Amino acid sequence: MYSVVYGTQTIAYDIVRKPTLKNTYINVDREGVTVKAGNRVSEQEIEAFVLKKAAWILRHLQSYQARAEEGEIRTGSRLYYLGKSYYVEHIKEERSNIEVKFTHAKFIIKAPQKVSQAALHQAVDAFYKEKAAKKILPLAKKWSEQMGLSPAHISFRKANKRWGSCSHTNRISFNYQLMKLPTSCIEYVVVHELAHIRHKNHSAEFWALVGKYMPEYRKMEEQIKSFEKKF
Repeated sequence: MYSVVYGTQTIAYDIVRKPTLKNTYINVDREGVTVKAGNRVSEQEIEAFVLKKAAWILRHLQSYQARAEEGEIRTGSRLYYLGKSYYVEHIKEERSNIEVKFTHAKFIIKAPQKVSQAALHQAVDAFYKEKAAKKILPLAKKWSEQMGLSPAHISFRKANKRWGSCSHTNRISFNYQLMKLPTSCIEYVVVHELAHIRHKNHSAEFWALVGKYMPEYRKMEEQIKSFEKKF
């Protein structure tokens, strides 16, 4: 691990050597700062490059830190629901369970005096899963009838990278964190997965089928990507 001092702040970074690289690159993510450089670039040259990009690096590090802090559930934090960000009121009481309620203006979470963030996140996940079943099952029924495509089974689970999936036996699974997205995006994902009952790939025929029922599917894809950056 290497480091440089920029003003009052220290920037720590790793160096990854790649013989084929002709230029030097800096990557900033949740894990920190990584500099990718060729074998002929000296450590002094890399340090000078990091200092040159220091302001840019710090902006990105602060952005990731802010997102991490937003991940903590507490009074004043925010949770997404149906495309909007809502205020959280965390109430500590003498109780043994966690209760999550949405009042159309904010989330009210009542919990024991001593409760872990893991337990709070599990309770919020349970809220999303319950709401997903109530909202998505009727949408799936509606679009299934319109498209003439019936899933063998529908389930809900949490996934990091996929909003939905359709197995070769036509069993559809929806990521219950879809409840963070606007209803229009949720409907698009429903149509997308139902279309996979007929086409198990992303062929031209698949997209033609999706476009038949969801003409603005490209707009929905872009909207979902923009939301993914916020979560």
